[in-house]
Amino acid sequence: LLGEHSVVYGRHAIAAPLPLGVRARAEAADEGVGLIIPRWGIEQYVLPDAPRQGIYIQTLRHILSRLDIAHRPVRVHVQPNVPRAMGLGGSAAMAVAMVRAVDGLFKLNLSDEAVSGLAFECEESAHGTPSGIDNTLATYGQALLFRRGDPPLIEPLDIQPALPLVIGLTGIESLTATTVSRVREGRDRQPQAYEKIFDEIDSLARQGAKAATAQDLVQLGELMDINQIQLQALQVSSPELEELVRVARRSGAAGAKLTGGGGGGAIVALCPDGTGPVAAAIRAAGYQAMEINVGTSL
Repeated sequence: LLGEHSVVYGRHAIAAPLPLGVRARAEAADEGVGLIIPRWGIEQYVLPDAPRQGIYIQTLRHILSRLDIAHRPVRVHVQPNVPRAMGLGGSAAMAVAMVRAVDGLFKLNLSDEAVSGLAFECEESAHGTPSGIDNTLATYGQALLFRRGDPPLIEPLDIQPALPLVIGLTGIESLTATTVSRVREGRDRQPQAYEKIFDEIDSLARQGAKAATAQDLVQLGELMDINQIQLQALQVSSPELEELVRVARRSGAAGAKLTGGGGGGAIVALCPDGTGPVAAAIRAAGYQAMEINVGTSL
């Protein structure tokens, strides 16, 4: 909802779980490691001494290695219901689902903290320098105010009733590693300017947490609009994202901004007067829209 990119640099962000998900089921196999994701046309089988291949099979093999069960033949079936590469935390959700599936098969009794930590390692392989918010959200399924650290700040937020949102999808894959790298390069060139922007976003996130729990949706929407301007300054928006933001605002959203890494992916629009008109306007503009409610937890 608020805080993309600045959260990588130790600032606060607020996020809430989507009523979507990734399901995974693990079963014993005769040999090697197998990963099957029918929806994405993925079916891979890798023997223990085979070279690494594919980001998803790499994730699974990393999980098995870190849990010291790389020698155990296993096959994992995954059903992803989160749009792929749209900045909605799908890779973190997949990592958490696979960890839990393997945990269940081999009866490892991993704690939530261990699940989240291992999923974070998988995110590091995918994104380079993740903040940790996606794997935390996917593990706990709880709206929260987050700040990375050792240990991270994880403050649950009581958001009731749930926030009426529309997710607008550009249809253009969002590669978080690319946009995170772009922001890092900009920060290296202009450290003072970027740190100032990060501080401003941090203030928005902390204000946004109070507005969300107080159900002040007008203020929350305004904070989202301001955050979008700052994300533009970080050069992570795109023409498609900007069009979606304009369409959402003109059709009644209290606020709208990109969500996730940017560069493509999706926007989130806050719609206290109803999601229908905003979703219809986004679809009329040629994009996909999802009407959802997000609150305290799933």
